[in-house]
Amino acid sequence: MFKTIDEARDIVMARKNQTYGIDYLNQALDYLGKPQDKLKIIHIGGTNGKGSTTNFTRSILQEAGYKVGTFTSPHLLIHNDRIRVQNEPISDEDLLRYINWTYPLWEKFHLSMFEIDMILSIQYFIDMKVDYVVYEVGLGGRLDATNVVTPLVSGITNVGLDHQNILGNTIQEIAKEKAGIIKPSVPIITTSQDIEVLDIFVEVSTALESPFRQICIPYYHTVGKSYVFDYLDMTLTLTNQGAYQVSNAVLAISLVNEILPNLDHDIYIRGIASTHWAGRFEEISENIYIDGAHNEMGITQLINSIQILPKPWTIVFTALRDKDFSGMLDTLISNADKVIVTEFDFYRAASLEELSKGKNVIAIRDPFEAIDFGLESKGEGSLIVTGSLYFISEVREYLKKRTISD
Repeated sequence: MFKTIDEARDIVMARKNQTYGIDYLNQALDYLGKPQDKLKIIHIGGTNGKGSTTNFTRSILQEAGYKVGTFTSPHLLIHNDRIRVQNEPISDEDLLRYINWTYPLWEKFHLSMFEIDMILSIQYFIDMKVDYVVYEVGLGGRLDATNVVTPLVSGITNVGLDHQNILGNTIQEIAKEKAGIIKPSVPIITTSQDIEVLDIFVEVSTALESPFRQICIPYYHTVGKSYVFDYLDMTLTLTNQGAYQVSNAVLAISLVNEILPNLDHDIYIRGIASTHWAGRFEEISENIYIDGAHNEMGITQLINSIQILPKPWTIVFTALRDKDFSGMLDTLISNADKVIVTEFDFYRAASLEELSKGKNVIAIRDPFEAIDFGLESKGEGSLIVTGSLYFISEVREYLKKRTISD
């Protein structure tokens, strides 16, 4: 048992990559009496946008007067951020208590960090008497720890090349893993527009007799830094958010509408307008943004989003070693006016030499010096810091302090 939350968090977080699969977790939950079946759950997967969709869904449900739990990953600031009720992270006191409660299960069921989080989140949400829980898939779908739940409805945002070393090297292989969250007779909704992906989703949902629906992404127009679009006879507005959030917003609306079909339009309009997701096209100061784009699809979506920002565009970028950072950099270099690469202290982070090799970039090893250089050189244009949510987590507070002091 742990006496302090710092000790408990550190040891839980050190239990990474114990296993990849849900057999042990299912055994642990069976041992506890399948507590996950007591919750009303919405399950959201996909390559990009699943965290944002989770947040939109939470906001709409809260606006409708419901008490909502959310489970997301990775955290941006502190581990507690992953487990929230009414968008408030679990307290240190509660997290310590629930970690200690799970402790006897760790070795008995060979549990990893994510599995521990999953078990304690389920019990926490039950104890907090939430009306609904929105679970964001962590990795893939079929073997992800969140896939121990049977939801009211499932959503999949999109499918792109990411985590190929685990999920597969083709879109079709990855789509099959994402489709693993489809449950028998549970409705599945997606905003994917990829025919190869949709064929797989239709095949799986048909076999499981799960109602399947694909949502077409509506057209939008810009008003200043806002995106305005129509959906389900509503006119909705997203302000200071990426263009890619339009598809995430309509998926969230569709998921809520599936289980609560008679909500007033004003609830959706207010819920979408009031949603902000830290680290996703987040405006830190005027024309200074951070965005956790961490794969080629995310970088392409980011480029589409910065079209509304003044030029020149200066981008500070770093990435994890197991990502296709070369392809991401090629996209950034061909669109931005200046690209600065840097590195950060994380066991999976790419080195400065790996990132800058053969690329027309400015290489600055220290990430805070790289940000300082970006701020100094952006002029009347825009600065965007991107490449990894882990990196964004490390530099976000520094960037906020720097821009305030200026």
